[in-house]
Amino acid sequence: MSLRWTLLPAAMVALPFLVNACINEPTAGGVGSRLSAARLVAVDPVSLKLDPIAGNFPPPDFLRQTGNGPYSQAQWTNKVALDGKFSVLLAKSVDFSSCYTATPQNGCAAFAAAIVTGVEGITIADLGDIGFSVNGDCGAGSPRFNLLYDTNGDGQADGVAFYGCAAHVSGSVADWTSMTASAAAPDFCYTFPSDACTLTPAATVVELSVLVDEKGTWHIDRVQAAAATTGEPNGT
Repeated sequence: MSLRWTLLPAAMVALPFLVNACINEPTAGGVGSRLSAARLVAVDPVSLKLDPIAGNFPPPDFLRQTGNGPYSQAQWTNKVALDGKFSVLLAKSVDFSSCYTATPQNGCAAFAAAIVTGVEGITIADLGDIGFSVNGDCGAGSPRFNLLYDTNGDGQADGVAFYGCAAHVSGSVADWTSMTASAAAPDFCYTFPSDACTLTPAATVVELSVLVDEKGTWHIDRVQAAAATTGEPNGT
C-alpha cells in the first residue's frame, strides 16, 4: 500500500471504526465504543497491555460492526514470538479493494488490531516514540499505528493520526522487522471529519492501536510506547 491519501465514501467515513488512511483502503481509526472510557489522568509509570480485537463492517452500507469470524482474526499465539513466549496474531482474508466496487465482497472492510492499553489520557509529548516488531510484511499501512487524539480535554477523539511500518523501519532480526516513530510526527493526520491535522504535543491519547486492514497474516511483538514495552498477555 502506498502513502497517497483519499477520502472514503461518506457512509464509511461516519463509521466509528473505519477512517481512510491510505490510497485505496478503508482503515480502522479506533474502537468507537471505547472512546468515552479514555482516562484523563495518566498512570505513572505507564503499564502497557495489548488487547487483540477484530471485526467487520459488512456491505452494502458498512454501518453495522460485527465480530471477528472468517474475515479477520486477532489473538494471542505461542507459535511465533520475538521476545518471551507470545505474540499477537493479526490476519485478514479478504482484499480491501472490493470495497470500492459496485458489489463489495463481505469482509473487504474487516480489520484486526492490538489495542495498546495504558496510555489513555497521557499527552502526545509523554507518549514519545512508539514502535513495534512484526513478523510478516512491513507495509506502508499494514501494520501501522492508529492514534486517536483529543484536543479539547473532553476525552473524545477529535482526530486520528497514522504511522505506517515501512516509513519507520529501525532494524531487523531474522524474520522480524522493527519500526519506531515519533508520536508527534505522524505520516498523515486529520481532524474529524476531514479537516487539517490538529495534533500537538499537548493533545492527549484517546486510543492507540497496531492495526491491519489488508489481506495477509502478521505477528506483532515488542510494542513500545511512553518509554515502556510489552509483548506478553500479562503486559509490562
